Amino acid sequence: MFSRISEKKILWGMILFYIVVFGVVTSLRHYNFQTQTWDLAAFVQSIWSAAHGGGLVNTLEQVPNHLGLHFSPFLFLLAPFYRIFESPYLLLVIQTIGLALGALPLYFLAKRHLPSFWPLFISGAYLLYPGLHWANIYDFHEITFFIPLLLAALYFFELEKWLWGGIFLTLAASVKEDAILAVIFVGLYLLAKRSEISRRRFNANQKAGIFIAVIALVYFIAVVQVFMPALGGGVLRFDRYTNLGETPAEIIKNIAADPLLLPATIFTGEKIRYLFWLFLPLTFLPFLSWRPLILLIPGLAENLLTDYQFQFSGLYHYDSILIPGIFLAVIYGVKFFLTRWPEKEKFLKYAFLTTMAIGFLFRSPINPVYFPAHYFQSTPQETAYRNMVKIVPPDVSVAAQTNMVPHLANREKIYLAGLEPEIADIVLLDAKDLFGFKEESVFKEYLDGYMLSDQYRFQMFDDRYIILLNKKFKLSSSD
Repeated sequence: MFSRISEKKILWGMILFYIVVFGVVTSLRHYNFQTQTWDLAAFVQSIWSAAHGGGLVNTLEQVPNHLGLHFSPFLFLLAPFYRIFESPYLLLVIQTIGLALGALPLYFLAKRHLPSFWPLFISGAYLLYPGLHWANIYDFHEITFFIPLLLAALYFFELEKWLWGGIFLTLAASVKEDAILAVIFVGLYLLAKRSEISRRRFNANQKAGIFIAVIALVYFIAVVQVFMPALGGGVLRFDRYTNLGETPAEIIKNIAADPLLLPATIFTGEKIRYLFWLFLPLTFLPFLSWRPLILLIPGLAENLLTDYQFQFSGLYHYDSILIPGIFLAVIYGVKFFLTRWPEKEKFLKYAFLTTMAIGFLFRSPINPVYFPAHYFQSTPQETAYRNMVKIVPPDVSVAAQTNMVPHLANREKIYLAGLEPEIADIVLLDAKDLFGFKEESVFKEYLDGYMLSDQYRFQMFDDRYIILLNKKFKLSSSD
């Protein structure tokens, strides 16, 4: 259907188109103050600090060092680039490029197993996949880099190029602590995958699988038991699993005592709907090959065992840990189908294109019906925010509303208004945005705390936008 040269041109054309679309959309989203403290500003300040030799520290998260909250040494690799171009836009564009380039190893993986047009179809499905779009558009997260890195590792493992596979797998494990769990299951996948091909004991893939699983398990234990606690944090997200128990030991005890607890947790209407939309855009083909599904176990457990609804909404970054395994399973699912029913390839082609289109049209944040056109125009509120952040000098501490914080995070001290542990030099508020405050009375009490001090000058415009400035600072007359 396509020549080899035209295939590569089409592939690169799709990748570049994706980069342009999401590069523009995510940049405009940030420009028009749609990004937030969590999760863009915390990363901006952490990487800015690392770029200036201060480590991944910030004043926005639960612990001062980001590595204590999420063990993400991968972020240090971004710091040199940030030192050159100190802007949140850099992180958004790098994230977009990284996700787009995930189509390359996926294409070459598919090329090894599937005929004719299928590698391009699967790469196209990846670039149109709603889960990828939501991970890309919702601010910035380190876990998104897991997708292209693991796909690259899986490709090199297919070629039995262990060094390159190991490098990319190590990078994948470095993005976040739960990515290490996923890497353990990569080892188990390699062990299961090769056992059906060779009866020889301990062939190369089996050895690699055992080695990967053991090393990743040791690394995970060291991270959660030693490194993260030493940095003032730990695995703090067990609070999202209190429906099963307060601690890992209590969760295991409760599951053992009540056999219906797990089914009741997993098989809810919302979670079944989540699974439906997770696999529908890929015609449910992953279920035709069970071995790649091993890669999905930690991610599905993470998203289905919680009652924290954002994790199983399919609308944020939480599917990033699942996407590489899902698309590997698609490749093997298509391979199984074509081997079993070669005469029905045409039917599968049209079914695949149809479900791919349905997924994009109904679930993607950039689908033609609900395309975020408002990102391309500024509202009076966004214009006011832009004027407010412009007046802030680079060397002062700031407390601001959540949508302004990412624009001010290139500094030592930046706080979400209402949560600052100490008074800030400048406070920027929107009286009609109560994010961070339980109710209006709490906001008023917070504001009075600054206004009653004789240390601050008070400015208000448009009956809603407030600037509190420490008297020791003077803004330029042009502002």
